[in-house]
Amino acid sequence: MKIGVIGYGNMGSMIVNNILKLNLLLDDEELIVSNRHLNKFESLIEEYPEENLNITSDNTEVATQCEKILISVETPQFKDVLDEITPFINEKTHIIYTCAGLNFNHIKQFFDGKLSLVIPTLASTVTSNNAISSLSRRKGVTLIKHNKKVELEEKLFIEDIFNEFSYVKRIDDPIYYNEDDVVVPSNDPELEISTIISSCGPAFIAKMIESFAQACDDMTNISKEEAEDMIVKTIVGTSLLKDDQSLSNDEIINKVATKKGITQEGVDLLDKKMNKISKDLIKTLLNRYEEVNNDMNETYLKK
Repeated sequence: MKIGVIGYGNMGSMIVNNILKLNLLLDDEELIVSNRHLNKFESLIEEYPEENLNITSDNTEVATQCEKILISVETPQFKDVLDEITPFINEKTHIIYTCAGLNFNHIKQFFDGKLSLVIPTLASTVTSNNAISSLSRRKGVTLIKHNKKVELEEKLFIEDIFNEFSYVKRIDDPIYYNEDDVVVPSNDPELEISTIISSCGPAFIAKMIESFAQACDDMTNISKEEAEDMIVKTIVGTSLLKDDQSLSNDEIINKVATKKGITQEGVDLLDKKMNKISKDLIKTLLNRYEEVNNDMNETYLKK
């Protein structure tokens, strides 16, 4: 079986490299990866010269040879790619795409076949294949949503791949009813909020690390680099307290903060500020989701 990937940007390259690093391809499986600029593949070819891997700059070559096609391009570029490959696909084609903000209804009038939306996260980047069990190497959460034409076996094929290096969360369609008990279309708040947490999250966490480290640099003799190193190691250690020892947030706080102590003073300040910041962040991103959805409606649903 041949599996196609169109687009070798941040997410596409992360997925391709994870598959190859973990040897997820069976002997009879081949990966065909397409990107406009072939020079982006130089390090990939050097690292995996003997793998079942083919590269191309021709998207139609992927469409012609592969039934499963992962499209990982910027959301505005998706329609151009779809228009390009549509003459070369058929009813067996299963399109998997990573474009946030683009829903099945947008695509339906251009491709009314098997669709899976996959929202990966940079946090799932595999840095080593030393861990034998997927349980030992999973990082981050991959969100996956399938339309009704995707069969169970096809769902499991996609989910099993991402389960090897991340925790898969399947998102089902929300169902809402009006006063007459008729199903009405709705946005997908679970998908949107989950995307904010899992896919956008690494950027927000990185920004908080940078801000905290910069403040330490500005106010002390500790360099920003030293501060970042300490912060990252502290975050990893704290995560393990929650993951390995199943400590709750309150348990961790109580173990660190003493009544009227220095830590408690900081916790009290964050308690006042963080709830508002978190809500403002979510509101801002949901508003942006609505703007993107309106743009997609204009592009895909205009008469």
